[in-house]
Amino acid sequence: MTVDFQSNVSEWLAAEALPEQGRYKTSFKTHHLGNIFIKSLHGGVTGAFMELAAEAITRETLDQSADLMITSASIDYLRITKDVDLHARAQIVRSSRRLSIVDVECWQDSEEIPVARGVITIKVTT
Repeated sequence: MTVDFQSNVSEWLAAEALPEQGRYKTSFKTHHLGNIFIKSLHGGVTGAFMELAAEAITRETLDQSADLMITSASIDYLRITKDVDLHARAQIVRSSRRLSIVDVECWQDSEEIPVARGVITIKVTT
């Protein structure tokens, strides 16, 4: 199942929601590479996927019709990525009527070895 909003971004990323709430996956595509010599995913692909996951969990948890706007994203790139699928787990840390703060963690081989983690703040307007 493809994430149903921002379809151009989710299609380009090959992003999909997994059955477990808050879990997402982007399937590896060659256009995701940032460094073709070491076959590492572009940092922008990782960051965009994390933002998409934060928006998806916010939309799943809050009002489906609300307009969402990312106001800040602080992402720590922990390890070099590889040319394989990227997984994410998003969890809302705090939510109010107008703001949602989401923790997102990404991994490739094992969830215990994250490649990136971040905190994303989303403005919610109805």
